[in-house]
Amino acid sequence: MADRHPTLLQPYSERAKTASHPLSRYLFRLMDLKASNLCLSADVTSARELLTLADKVGPAIVVLKTHYDLISGWDYNPQTGTGAKLAALARKHGFLIFEDRKFVDIGKTVQMQYTAGTARIIEWAHITNANIDAGKDMVRAMAEAAANWKAHIHYEVKTSVSVGTPVADQFDNDSDRDVDGRKGSIVSITTVTQSFEPADSPRLAKTNEAGDDLVFPGIEEAPMERGLLLLAQMSSKGCLMTKEYTQACVEAARENKGFVMGYVAQQSLNSAPDDTFIHMTPGCKLPPTDEEENGIIEGDGLGQQYNTPDKLINVLGTDIVIVGRVISCTECHRRKQKCDRKLPCTNCVSRNKQLSCRYETGAYPTISRLDPQTTLAAAGENTTSSSSTSTEIALNTFGYAQGSTSTLNFLQHLEDPTSPSHSVPQLPISDNFPSTPALDQRYKSLLRQLPPKIYIQKLVPVYIREFNWAYATIDVPYFYSQLNSFNSLPFAQLSSPSTVPSDLRSFPALLFQICAVALLTLPAEGDKEFDGLKYAGSMFFEDLAAEYSELGIQVLQTLGKRGMTLTTVTAGFIRGSFLKYQALVTESWHAIGGAIRDGMEIGLHTHNNPHGERGKRVWMTLVMWDVHMACVLGRPTIIGLDLIRNGIILPQDDRHSEHDPPTPLSRALWGYKVMSPMREILEVEKEGPSPSRGFAEIDRLHGECVRLSQELPACFRLDSPDTQWDLHKNCYWLPWARVLMPQIMSVQLMALHRPYIFIRRESRFEALKACLEMLDAQRLHFAMLKPNMYKTFSLFFGTFDAIVLISTIYILFPKEHPQFLSAALQHFHWAVERFQAMSIRNSLAKAALGVLHAIRLRLDRSLLDNNKASSSSPATNSLWDTTPPSNTTTTNTSNTSPDSNDGGMISEYPPLPDTNTTTTSEEDHHQFDTETQSNSNNNNFDFSFPTNFDWSSVQPIFATNDLLYGNLSGTTVAVGTGTGTGSSDLMTNGDTINTTSWTDDGLLEAGTGIDWQFEGDFGSDTVWNLFNNFPPVGL
Repeated sequence: MADRHPTLLQPYSERAKTASHPLSRYLFRLMDLKASNLCLSADVTSARELLTLADKVGPAIVVLKTHYDLISGWDYNPQTGTGAKLAALARKHGFLIFEDRKFVDIGKTVQMQYTAGTARIIEWAHITNANIDAGKDMVRAMAEAAANWKAHIHYEVKTSVSVGTPVADQFDNDSDRDVDGRKGSIVSITTVTQSFEPADSPRLAKTNEAGDDLVFPGIEEAPMERGLLLLAQMSSKGCLMTKEYTQACVEAARENKGFVMGYVAQQSLNSAPDDTFIHMTPGCKLPPTDEEENGIIEGDGLGQQYNTPDKLINVLGTDIVIVGRVISCTECHRRKQKCDRKLPCTNCVSRNKQLSCRYETGAYPTISRLDPQTTLAAAGENTTSSSSTSTEIALNTFGYAQGSTSTLNFLQHLEDPTSPSHSVPQLPISDNFPSTPALDQRYKSLLRQLPPKIYIQKLVPVYIREFNWAYATIDVPYFYSQLNSFNSLPFAQLSSPSTVPSDLRSFPALLFQICAVALLTLPAEGDKEFDGLKYAGSMFFEDLAAEYSELGIQVLQTLGKRGMTLTTVTAGFIRGSFLKYQALVTESWHAIGGAIRDGMEIGLHTHNNPHGERGKRVWMTLVMWDVHMACVLGRPTIIGLDLIRNGIILPQDDRHSEHDPPTPLSRALWGYKVMSPMREILEVEKEGPSPSRGFAEIDRLHGECVRLSQELPACFRLDSPDTQWDLHKNCYWLPWARVLMPQIMSVQLMALHRPYIFIRRESRFEALKACLEMLDAQRLHFAMLKPNMYKTFSLFFGTFDAIVLISTIYILFPKEHPQFLSAALQHFHWAVERFQAMSIRNSLAKAALGVLHAIRLRLDRSLLDNNKASSSSPATNSLWDTTPPSNTTTTNTSNTSPDSNDGGMISEYPPLPDTNTTTTSEEDHHQFDTETQSNSNNNNFDFSFPTNFDWSSVQPIFATNDLLYGNLSGTTVAVGTGTGTGSSDLMTNGDTINTTSWTDDGLLEAGTGIDWQFEGDFGSDTVWNLFNNFPPVGL
């Protein structure tokens, strides 16, 4: 040790007296006071995490290293922003801030980067660092900038006066103190402390009860000078910093001693007698158990190399060790899961791996605030020797007592938090939910608006009976146990969300959403049993439901995204379903997206779902909704295809055999299975009208959909159903399920074939079949609903999409599929009737009526002209006859029960080519295209397309999407006034059309002289523009 620099043999208290830089002197004193030489690298990505981390570990460290450019949500306000808040925490807990900026540029640029810009690093960071590849003049430029800043900054003298007179409640009145037989005297001691502080400092007011608790006890505030560390050596493998570069750093430091306080290096670089520079070293890690203290430690595989504390301090002579980066336990890091940083973390508890939950160097579990007084005491107390030899060596190396906040014990706790050390108290596990008086007040005010318990007890069963069977998202027994636990919480515990158990904290949001959905089932004219919930005259239950749902969202917003649970995600899903029931589809899509992202945040998407069977149920439901809404709305899925390809872990079916009654969960599992081809369908759809693997891929997917529909258990079928369980008390929902399941299958087939209806006859055929089956199920669905549920979105989009698709096929290709025509026209008539009934409550249905009017006129023209050219077609007067022809079957109009044994709309279909033997070549593609063009050339109606018309250029039809996002509508203009948008009023020569011009089904009679056009934000390559360019005129 004879070759070691003299400073390395001195205690930190002595080095504080001889250091040349004011910040170095202050830092050595701080290290001596706190018995710590630890710098924590705060490699986090949000301002909230950074400030929370600084507040939690501040008492145990002397330097906090930051990367402000990693932080999202950084507030640049110089008085109240993130930097100012970080500086306040540094004063409070006694540490310096080291912004790891690594400046390297020409002098003028570096000066501006350091003192100006958005971050203004010099104002809140005591220390920064630089790479001198740009030359030593850069260091001089930074020193000048720092000196200029200090000379011009406005600061004032802060005077703190503390009076030592004890207050009255510290001793009994009129009591004597037995001190040498005399009554004790009261002595008043006054201490005056002065310090410099910027005049515009965001520092808060001091308290008088326990002194100034915003300044770390035992030391004054850090000096106003700023310091620079030169990046002389790095810990990464293959580093290009040569010995010549390191020597240049030493020379630059000696030339700028008033600004350069030391180095970031792997060893001490002090060699001259008057060198007093401080050294900070990254890459510190405790060795594995029973291995040498200065042995080799495995790196991270990305170039980082590690040294032990013994080697860094005792051998290499560094002063401060930098630890950090990994912020999750080793198990979560290995399994690539988000860690909540508890000890043990939630993931390890759920996997029964509590003993394996460890944190590497630099990671931090969620710990409670350390008492600064403990820090002061730890520096001077004598501790018993550890039984571990390696611990004794490390203690001697660091030179401090083993206390709860010493560097060694902090590192030991991070490395092995389960270590049974008597001198290191086990840190308590805390949910650590951040709370403020304003947040507490907001939370309480929202809880007060929950319905009274007597109404909750009535509304919850309504929701479970009417809605929960569809997806089995709510585990009913567990929900009731939560409800009982929540109702049992004492009033005082509900005064703040921080005192409510984490699983119940967001439970009020779930209650609000459940009550909101349940209220939708109540009749509009009122239900005397629940009238007590209304607080205003002429208030409807629908109004109250909307308010409850909004209150549920406010609860979640108040709690924020920290500490989310499965209850949070479930509340988000039910909010999305409420909006969808209300036909607020865009809002519903966004709400479901938020619930999906929250679910990912708590690990629902992982194979080791930490929330058990309940979590699997919720995630399965979210996956289904994600793909279904993407199909209907033409929007991208939120859940990536790669997650689905890897397979999701489904909940266990609670129906063990066909001899057991079906359950809502078994129905949901079959719904997920039936929808499994949907994501592949959406992927193929992105390729446009020419699939990369040809139409054989379309046939394969079609065959897969058909196979899954054939495998569907008979109890869920609409055709030839097994009704043996219908009277079972727990199977009341089966008739509803039979109506909804065919709609899922029809939506898939419609989505599969809609991109190809303009170029492929087979796709038109299958699309027609799927649409008619959808309309058959929709008609039954409508008959089962009460009028107050006519807003239900599923009741609208299935009918609207199917009618538009069918009509488009018959308008453009009227000679094809005459066997389905009468059934199609019958369903058109029924659909308009339903929309008229729904339009009072459903704005989408009301808007769709105008579109259907415009479609009807074009469909009339196409079919009438085709009828004239074909003697085999039905007579003109019978086109809209509501009695279907004998060669097709429809559901009996007088029997709308879902238990009807009638099959689908079509009884006989020509078979689809065998997908195992049929392939579609490029020649087939051109054949379909040529046939389409030929049909349009031979038709005897006004849609005369050019012989070279490119049908593949017409975009697939997303009717509901166009209505929602493209403002699609049908508008009118009198014949002869052109093909403009016209007026919304029905006008002919300035006179309003008499209502007798309308038929009983709500559509215009032929010959009214009105031309209906389509309006909206649609492109020139859509079918709507196609219809506008070739309007049926002169009817």
